[in-house]
Amino acid sequence: MAISIMLDFLKFFLPLAGAAVAWVLNERGKRIADEYNRKEQKYTALIESLQGFYSHMAGKPRGHELKEQFLFELNKCWLYCPDEVIRKAYSFLEKVHTDGKYSDEIKERSVGELILAIRQDLLSRQPVRATTLTSANFKHLKVN
Repeated sequence: MAISIMLDFLKFFLPLAGAAVAWVLNERGKRIADEYNRKEQKYTALIESLQGFYSHMAGKPRGHELKEQFLFELNKCWLYCPDEVIRKAYSFLEKVHTDGKYSDEIKERSVGELILAIRQDLLSRQPVRATTLTSANFKHLKVN
């Protein structure tokens, strides 16, 4: 009698437990996919705004707008980007600053490092869970 009750319980419980596990895994997959899509859209906007830093846009009103857009997108990076992307973006901005201390080769390498950090983040498909950045790392920048 006890074995019969146990078998009836297992017939009910095992499919229920399997369905619950499948639902949890499905929801986790959806969350990861949604986060990836959001990151991809944000990174696309950040990369598109890089055009404002190229010499053919220098001094043009659209170049100024694109630079402002880059800074706006960079501030939003604090919400979803890993530390490495934020550090590379700030390093890039330091290199392209109008004081002209850096060669074009160094500037190009810096933008390449930023793009690579973005690519590595997207390929990892990992959510940002921790940071070593502090409030002192945040920079409120303006376009000259």
